[in-house]
Amino acid sequence: MPQIDAAINDPATLWQAVQRAAGDYIVVVDREFVIRHVNRTGGGLSEATVIGHKVLEFTTGDSTERLRLAIDSVFRDGGTQSLKTMVRTPDGEVRDYAVRIGPVLHAGTIAAVIVCSEDITALSQTERDLERERGVLRRLIDIQERERQLVSYEIHDGLAQYIAGAIMHFEAQQHALADRVPREFVEGMRLLRAAADESRRLIAGLRPPALDELGIVEAIESLVVDARIEIPRVEFVHTLPGERLPDAIETVIFRIVQESLTNARRHSRAKTAEVRVEQVPNGIHVLVRDDGRGFNPAAVQDRSFGLEGIRQRCRLFGATPSIASAPRRGTTVEVTLPLPSPDSV
Repeated sequence: MPQIDAAINDPATLWQAVQRAAGDYIVVVDREFVIRHVNRTGGGLSEATVIGHKVLEFTTGDSTERLRLAIDSVFRDGGTQSLKTMVRTPDGEVRDYAVRIGPVLHAGTIAAVIVCSEDITALSQTERDLERERGVLRRLIDIQERERQLVSYEIHDGLAQYIAGAIMHFEAQQHALADRVPREFVEGMRLLRAAADESRRLIAGLRPPALDELGIVEAIESLVVDARIEIPRVEFVHTLPGERLPDAIETVIFRIVQESLTNARRHSRAKTAEVRVEQVPNGIHVLVRDDGRGFNPAAVQDRSFGLEGIRQRCRLFGATPSIASAPRRGTTVEVTLPLPSPDSV
């Protein structure tokens, strides 16, 4: 169609259409940082209060210097730059903008730069709200871990010691009685030993002392030993460094493996399971796989607090776990946890 072809081949027509349709604020800035053109204004500003003024007058905080350096870079190198800035409106409100800057070429030289900015204040506020929620969740999980640790120590140093002492006294009495041990005595010994086993199970489930005293490898080995009660073959492979990992990383690795093996023991009827914890260039890779009967992840999504716990713990580290399963095809839980920088540990 002649009209369309003419419009497409007319730069002025296309430029006007782009300015009207663009969701961004489009600003043309010269080498002196002076605004020469805007497609529209907002936030209480008008063309009269914008055109002819330096673009740096409207930014605030550290974003002013970042914007200046970005514009200088585009004039110097002819490339493009992306950054975030903060703009203060006439009524004193500070708004966030995502900015992209590119050169305006004329006769082979950079005549100006074009600054396209999108108001992302609502998005930034949402991100800040989410970060606050992550902080609250992180603190709650830390409190939970400390409480688990305290309870496990109380059981270990209190109840478990009393039971162990009672067993020792009964064993001594049993030896003294020789062949004259009453049946009720034998049954009492059996119940005490069962109580000792249960106390050890409770301690391991809450937070095994090995995790704090010896590290993640020994703690996982204890989980693997327990898992072999129901799963005939459980393999554990690791390539972790000799030194301890940060406490928070060790805790989340332990909980991922613990929950995955617990599910396999209780529900999967698996014959084999595999646990791999390996250091990779971008962090720590954790994999737990079993050959059990599997499940439909979508069907249990709202009911599996254990799997949701894995997801939430991983998200606190900026990681997303993969939980793959299907009926009669086993289950695989896999995630790579980034290691924090030395300055943040």
